[in-house]
Amino acid sequence: MKIRPFVLTLLLLAACQTGNDISGKWMMHQVIQDGQDVTAEHNPHGDRYIILKPDSTFESGGQPFGKNTGKYSFNAGKGTLFLDSDTGPEDDSQWKVTLTKDTMHWQGYGSEWADDFELIHVRE
Repeated sequence: MKIRPFVLTLLLLAACQTGNDISGKWMMHQVIQDGQDVTAEHNPHGDRYIILKPDSTFESGGQPFGKNTGKYSFNAGKGTLFLDSDTGPEDDSQWKVTLTKDTMHWQGYGSEWADDFELIHVRE
C-alpha cells in the first residue's frame, strides 16, 4: 500500500499533537510540598497561572508573586519540562510532567528542595 505524501503529513501532524501539546493557559490548582497541601500559601488568591506559548516562551503570574517570563523546553518522550526564567537561574526549574486530558501534574526534580514539590495545573 502506498501512502501519499499529503496523507503522511496529516498523520504525522496528528501524532505530534495527540497528548503532547502543553501550550495554553494553565491555572494552578494545587501545590503539594513534602506530602502536605500548601496551596493556600502558594496560591492564596486562587489566581496563579502559567501560559505556555507555542514559540516555547512562557508567562506566569498571580498574586502575590507577580509576573514572570522566560523560555521553556518540553521533552514529550521523557515527560520533562524545563523553565528558564528571565529573572535568573535562581528561578529556573525542572519538572517531570504527566498530562491527562486537561490536568497537568508537575513533579519537581534536580535538587532535594525541588523533589519535595508537586504542582497540579488545570487547563483554562
